[in-house]
Amino acid sequence: MRGRAGEAPTYDVLTMGRVGVDIYPLQTGVGLEDVETFGKFLGGSATNVAVAAARHGHRSAVITRTGADPFGRYLAGPRQGAADCAGPGLPAGVLGLAGGSP
Repeated sequence: MRGRAGEAPTYDVLTMGRVGVDIYPLQTGVGLEDVETFGKFLGGSATNVAVAAARHGHRSAVITRTGADPFGRYLAGPRQGAADCAGPGLPAGVLGLAGGSP
């Protein structure tokens, strides 16, 4: 559901908690010492719940805070489907997730 023009958006699922960057090796079947490249992914349990809901077609968001650093900029960036963000380093914001994202 969406709010009417000029009103705050509404959500089907709203979580609150940590949002973070998970870093995973991109090679499989090798020991950590042999991994050459890593990928970064949106993470955190509250975030994972909101992402799962979005993938099932629900309008979802996470109330969270991010740092004013490269991690915070990545998490609040358009690649994550972020909307309605207070912005990195601000007291709190809503990280809205578009359906099917990320």
